[in-house]
Amino acid sequence: MPLSEEQRIRLLGAVDSGSLIFLCGAGLSMPQPSGLPSAARVAQICYDDWLANEPNLAPALRNDVDLLAAHFHGQNLFASVFIPRVPWNELTGPPNKGHAAVADFLISRASCAALSANFDTMIEHWAQERKVALKGALTGQDAVDPLCTAGVSPLLKFHGCMNLDRPNTLWTGGQLNEPTIQNRVTSSTQWMGLHLPGKHIVVVGFWTDWGYLNNVLADAFAVNNAASVTVVDTGSTTDLQTKAPDLWAKMTGLSVSFEHVQASGADFLDELRQEFSKSWSRRYFALGATQANAMGIASPTTYGDTMSCDELYNVRQDGEGVPYNKAARTNRPDGSSAQAAFVHHQLRAAGATHDGPWLELAGRKIRVINGAGQDLATVKESYKEPATVKGADLVICAGANDLAVPAKIIASGHGSSILRPGAGGNAAWMTREQAMAALGV
Repeated sequence: MPLSEEQRIRLLGAVDSGSLIFLCGAGLSMPQPSGLPSAARVAQICYDDWLANEPNLAPALRNDVDLLAAHFHGQNLFASVFIPRVPWNELTGPPNKGHAAVADFLISRASCAALSANFDTMIEHWAQERKVALKGALTGQDAVDPLCTAGVSPLLKFHGCMNLDRPNTLWTGGQLNEPTIQNRVTSSTQWMGLHLPGKHIVVVGFWTDWGYLNNVLADAFAVNNAASVTVVDTGSTTDLQTKAPDLWAKMTGLSVSFEHVQASGADFLDELRQEFSKSWSRRYFALGATQANAMGIASPTTYGDTMSCDELYNVRQDGEGVPYNKAARTNRPDGSSAQAAFVHHQLRAAGATHDGPWLELAGRKIRVINGAGQDLATVKESYKEPATVKGADLVICAGANDLAVPAKIIASGHGSSILRPGAGGNAAWMTREQAMAALGV
């Protein structure tokens, strides 16, 4: 497990204090199922495609995308020859668990920002699959624009974005003198200077082939009071120092708390996301403790500690009262979810066991969601989840009110006949009071 106890406590503390920032590089997008090519591989594809036109092209350019792009840029062939030969279709694909973690942290504002040197849009893709219109920012001004940050923390893509102004993506140092690129870098640098001081910075897979960009960032990090710096990369410390000595010196000087974790960035982020979700679930179950204790019911808060990352995410969605095709939005549960948390304690006391985020009692699969004072039928209508979502036998909409069917006429054991199938799947949907009567609890 790449995440130590000291790291876990420090980074969860950063979440609570609103001071966690990610800096992402190419290493984030290479793990499967994304499988994006390295910068060297991009250079090889472009080089091989052009070689027939320029047989004497220097072999040294084949593995160095910075030098190759500089070659075309110097001949005024950058926009007409190099950019069209970039294998853009290879720079897209399904998000991996590292992208999922960064997107989740931005959507829930568990992280106050993420900086990315990657052109790909897989962080945005993961968010959009869950109906969040996360948009990358190309400048510091964009990073504070409500259109980019509505309801989420900013994603600053200082290198460029394949879906935003593709012709002006940043590939080589020679572009830094162009007004568009110069303004973008200056703006991003100023944003970093304002927002990085005092923050806990997690650098994920950034020590890559982009040597010139490392130098740009070394200048951009003109602060020396970061709360901590955690560099996550599979390379050894010696490798990182050799690849980017200026950036290494800058990063190690930003904070007295500096650490290099030799691990996959995707694995590290996935585990950090799991630990964040565990913390969320403990707070969630604690909300139901007051009512449980008043009824003499045990109220442990550790039900989620053995769940997978995906199962814990489902706990967060159910605790917020959002369907599984939408994103969890909070970095801690609020009081509206207390009734749903109490139901978990109540059913566990009646002999139910946890089956991932759900419960099982007397052979029934039971899902508990936060109804937050809404009408039961209205909540059910909003749960139009994909057919791939497994079905529960019973959905308890805790805190909801059934305005159509008075609870007193619901006979025990006949909950499945209360509401017709449709939105909400084929499960029986009940308020807490209806469900407890039907289950005999």
